[in-house]
Amino acid sequence: MVLYQAASSYYSMIARLALHEAKVDFESHMVDIHFAKQQFTPWYRALNPNMTVPTLVDGQEIFTDSHDILRYAATHAGSNWLDANDSSRAQIESTVNAFYAIDIENITFGKLMVKYPPLHIMFPKLLGKIIKKLNEQLSSCPDPDAVKAKIALNQQRLAYFTEGNLSEKIDIEREYIARFLHMLPKPVSQSLLYGDQISSADVVCGVLLGRLAMIDELALLKPFPDLDAWFARLQTRPAFAKADIWLKFHLLRVLRRR
Repeated sequence: MVLYQAASSYYSMIARLALHEAKVDFESHMVDIHFAKQQFTPWYRALNPNMTVPTLVDGQEIFTDSHDILRYAATHAGSNWLDANDSSRAQIESTVNAFYAIDIENITFGKLMVKYPPLHIMFPKLLGKIIKKLNEQLSSCPDPDAVKAKIALNQQRLAYFTEGNLSEKIDIEREYIARFLHMLPKPVSQSLLYGDQISSADVVCGVLLGRLAMIDELALLKPFPDLDAWFARLQTRPAFAKADIWLKFHLLRVLRRR
């Protein structure tokens, strides 16, 4: 079994944490998504037409997004995860679906651009190069619709970061995340979100709070001390350390492609 992923990728972190919590053994294949842009190469497109990481290959089965990998891990874990409990499943699924409605890229790169001024130039240039590279592939790729969709997504993202007031846009994303945190259970009497067993909700929310830590947004947890305590407990689990959840931005690791 091989997990194609990138160390800095938010959605790769979900896959890593889910697989480690489910005690699934896998081989890691790092994909250079920043410089070599291997996600756009023919060999990777053959694995994942969406041109995203992560991708999990288990024999003849291929899972091309983190949500599918999360479901795979929950199925593998069986009764060891709370997802298998009929009385909890609907709440867990609702939380996970709400999590995936958050566009984490907007607040992540918006905050990084504010914190690291050179990124005001570098990031739009990177998006421009990605759009150019994708346009060059349109005539030769087997699935032009997927490439067109990827071009449109990156054009939308470029406009988001270069047009209008970025600080006001970040405030909107911050409010959306605060509403999500408000809907989460307050784990007072149990060790994890929905009980004393790990669940898919713990996995995705743990990665979300890790991202909030990385971009200096943990102040959003101040109204929710029970969630803050839950996150501290989650970080003590062996799988969390193995999953390499970034609690701070490792610029040197990105530059060194590690």
